Amino acid sequence: MQLSQMWREHLQAGCPPEMRGLDIAGTAAGALDAEITACVSACVTHSLKMDSRIERRLHDIAHALENFQDQGPPEVAAYCTRLNKLVSAVLVNATAIPDAEKSAEPAADAPRTSVRPGMRRR
Repeated sequence: MQLSQMWREHLQAGCPPEMRGLDIAGTAAGALDAEITACVSACVTHSLKMDSRIERRLHDIAHALENFQDQGPPEVAAYCTRLNKLVSAVLVNATAIPDAEKSAEPAADAPRTSVRPGMRRR
């Protein structure tokens, strides 16, 4: 099933009232849903650049959702299962940032060119 279709189904199903007040992966269920929705949206539009921080967070969320899938009423389990499928799909479909782009600093061996302010290079 495509990510966009899973996302639509999740949005249509909504969040069960039993989720109110629950924390998953250190985040309130509603806020976690919004966080995952933002990742799914970015992934669907091909604008999500997966870095190690995002990847680690999504793995933590997936692990926490697995624990909740086995707890509570069936509505909670179904909700957590849907969210976990979305997280897994984002992890599979997101574009990873190549190592060269991860570093904000230029490489140490990269040549530097001095340019005076107000002077144009030819």
